[in-house]
Amino acid sequence: MGRSHFVFTVELMSGESVIVRITRHDRSECFTGFAYWRRQLARVGVPVPRVLSMDLTGTVAPWPIMLLERVPGDDLCNVYAGLSATEKCTVANDLLDIQDRMNDLPPGPGYGGIASYDDIRCHSRWSDVLWEYFTGAFDQLPPSQQQRPAIGEIRNTICELRPAFDRIDPLPYLIDATHQNVLVDSGRVTAIVDLDEVGFGDALYPLGVARAGLLARGPEADCIEHVAAPLCVGPIRRRVFDLYSAIACLKMLAPSPLSVTGPPSADSQIAARLWTLLDAFAAAAAHKERTP
Repeated sequence: MGRSHFVFTVELMSGESVIVRITRHDRSECFTGFAYWRRQLARVGVPVPRVLSMDLTGTVAPWPIMLLERVPGDDLCNVYAGLSATEKCTVANDLLDIQDRMNDLPPGPGYGGIASYDDIRCHSRWSDVLWEYFTGAFDQLPPSQQQRPAIGEIRNTICELRPAFDRIDPLPYLIDATHQNVLVDSGRVTAIVDLDEVGFGDALYPLGVARAGLLARGPEADCIEHVAAPLCVGPIRRRVFDLYSAIACLKMLAPSPLSVTGPPSADSQIAARLWTLLDAFAAAAAHKERTP
């Protein structure tokens, strides 16, 4: 289950397997975006699954439907604990290579996630994207949680670092290639599988999401730290990385009107860990403490 769609593995009578995605009619543009960015990313050598068939009209099924090649592997967060140190290094190098290949795409017309280079929904500044992420999650929290000190620290840090954010160029990055949607098999990255949008702005942001997602499930995220290192040289960029990780924790904890699954249950271990990480990352971004 994704934000607004369901994903199935389907075994055909031939013995082959395919991936089937279905979505709501008002979200069918996600599939158009997937097909568009799949072509762009394959051209620069990013490993992406092939689109086998697609119908947005509702004639094949009651909903928009897309059939994809099934690529071997599982989400990074599901296999991370079982990877050896060598395999984690290999995965990090694969992600660095993919990051380099993204630089072969042209800059965007603006900032944030868009379905194509012609998408006019982009923002004019990177700080506006961050503010949207923050306020979108904040508005979904109950009043008691909105009063946590970490929330104020995130807000203040976004405002403090706004001039630095507004100097960031609209360069392409894989918006949903985080601890999820990065398939890993036998210690290698085999595909990036969520391509509905490509992001433009700071490529460090999805690494902050991946870092938070892995730490919520385990003791370390060294693989992501390695990939992020070239992008967060210096104390300001390190604070930015902590801020992105804090915003990611907040977004994972907050309900979303587009979500199918919703946030982790309040009494779950992951929710408790995310709140702990949120407090630590927000304080570090505010330059008060070191991160965990």
